[in-house]
Amino acid sequence: AKTAQDDEPTADDDDLAEDQAIIDRLDALMRDRAPYRDPDLTLDRLARRLGLPARRLSAAVNRRLDRNVSQLVNDHRVAEACRLLSTTDDPITRIMFDAGFQTKSNFNREFRRVTGTTPSGWRRDRRGAGARTP
Repeated sequence: AKTAQDDEPTADDDDLAEDQAIIDRLDALMRDRAPYRDPDLTLDRLARRLGLPARRLSAAVNRRLDRNVSQLVNDHRVAEACRLLSTTDDPITRIMFDAGFQTKSNFNREFRRVTGTTPSGWRRDRRGAGARTP
């Protein structure tokens, strides 16, 4: 038999709801303000912009998105690079910097992790095809 206690939200439910609220705020910040374009962006700076302790932001991203904050930031950077590769004739190195990456090796590694191809391959394969970014 079910008791009234069974219908009460648990601390886990509250944590999940709070995590999702944090992710929603983070998504809005990334979409509206593009902080990922800052090559010096850190977990602490991102958390400060959201008014959260860094540990809290990190835990929410890890639990809800199954990745770390660095991977999430780089996912946004790669999506921006894909957009620029598809819509501009800018050199790949400039796009790398405009998207927020500081080194070519990290840019290429993260680009391949997200897209499965290289930046030049992405541009060649998708330019003018109206393909969607990741």
